[in-house]
Amino acid sequence: MIDRETLKECHVCLIGYLLKNIEDIDKLSITKDYLKDFSIQGKKYNFKYIFEKIAQIHKENRDNDMLQILSTDEQIDMNIIMEIIQGNPLEQIGAILSKEGTIIQAHKEELLKKTYNKLKNGECDINEYTETVKQINELGIVKQAYITENDLKECLSNENIAIKGLGFPTLESYLNMKQKDFMLIYASTGGGKTALALNLLSNLSKHYPCIYFNMEMAEQTMYERLVSIQSGVPMETLERYKYITDKELKNRIDEAMKEIGEHKRITMLTGGKSIQAIQATINKLDPKEHTIVFIDHVGLITGVRGSSQYEKITELAKALRNMTMAHNITMIALSQVSRQQNQQGNTRNRENEPLPLSRLKDSGELENSARQAVNIYFKTEGNYFVYIAKSSSDGVGKEIPITFTKNTMTIRER
Repeated sequence: MIDRETLKECHVCLIGYLLKNIEDIDKLSITKDYLKDFSIQGKKYNFKYIFEKIAQIHKENRDNDMLQILSTDEQIDMNIIMEIIQGNPLEQIGAILSKEGTIIQAHKEELLKKTYNKLKNGECDINEYTETVKQINELGIVKQAYITENDLKECLSNENIAIKGLGFPTLESYLNMKQKDFMLIYASTGGGKTALALNLLSNLSKHYPCIYFNMEMAEQTMYERLVSIQSGVPMETLERYKYITDKELKNRIDEAMKEIGEHKRITMLTGGKSIQAIQATINKLDPKEHTIVFIDHVGLITGVRGSSQYEKITELAKALRNMTMAHNITMIALSQVSRQQNQQGNTRNRENEPLPLSRLKDSGELENSARQAVNIYFKTEGNYFVYIAKSSSDGVGKEIPITFTKNTMTIRER
C-alpha cells in the first residue's frame, strides 16, 4: 500500500510541475478523479479542484494568464499554490510521469479495497466483483486507437473538407483551402485587405456561418461596405439612404439588405478584442457546424504576453493556429505591413512589387502558422493584383489580376 505522505508528495510534485509547465498536461493520462484531497494542520490541499481548474485554463488556451486566473478563484488558497510550486523539485516530465503512476496506483488500491468490502458485505456477487476488478486494473492504461480502413475511407470520401464558395475561382484553385486552415491576408495601410476580406465574407457566408471580428472600423462603416458589395451601390449613396427618393435605387438597396439578412449568416463583432474574448466566442460555437472566422486585424488583439511586440505576435499566431486545430473552424486573419512599398525601375511610372511574407509587421510565427497567405497590392494606380505568397498547393508565386472598385468595395477577378 502507498502511504499517505508519499501520495501527498506525488500530488505536490505533479501539480507543482504543471503550474510551471502547463503544456505538459496533455502528456498525462489522469483526470481529477484520480487525485485525492488532503487536510493537514488546518490547510486544505484541494488537488482535485486545482487540477480541474488548470486543465480548463489550458483547454481555453489561457496558459499565460494561469496564475492570475487562479488568484481570483475564491476556492483556491494562493499560499497553498506557492507552497506547491516551491515544493516541487522535479524539472523533467519523465519524473512526473513516474509520480503520475504512483497516484494512479493509489487510486486503484482505494477502489479495489471498496470493491472487496462490497463483496464481503454481500453488496455484490462474485461475477460483479470480478468484472469490477478487471475494469479497475485497466485504469490508467492508454489504449491505442489504430487507424482503420473505415477511417481512411471516410476521410478520403469527405467532400465537405474543402472550403468552397470564395467567389474567386482562380484564387480558390490556387489556395486549395481545407477546413481548419489558417489563412493570412496582408497589405499596407489602405491597401485593400479589409475589402478583400469582406468580399470573401459576403461569398462564404452563403455556405457557412461566419464570424467577423472587426477591431478597426465603426460598425456602420462595415455594414455600409457589406451592403455596397451586395448591391453595387456606392457607399456615399448609402450614407444618405433615408433621403433617397428614387424608388428603383431604394428597392435595389433594400433587396441587398434582405439578401444579407435572410440568406447570409454573418455575425459582426465590433470593438477591441482580447485573445481570451476571441477564444471564449469560439468555444461557444456549435462543433457540428463548420464556421469561418475572420480576424481584422491581428495587430489589434490584446491580452497576449511577451517582452516585445515580436514575441507577442509569435504567441498570438500560435494561439490562433491552435484554435483552428481544436475547433471546427477555418480562420482568415488580416495583418498589417509597413507603409513602405518595394519598387523597381527608376522612371516616374515605377511599378510596385508584391510584398514577400518577410515584410509582415512583427511577423514572428505568423508566416509559419499560416497555411495560405495572400498579398493584395497594385502595380500601377488602379491596376490591382492578389499575390499568392503561401499555399497548400502549387499556387505559390502566382499573381491574379483583379478589379477593385473602391466606391462599392467590390473585388472581382479579371
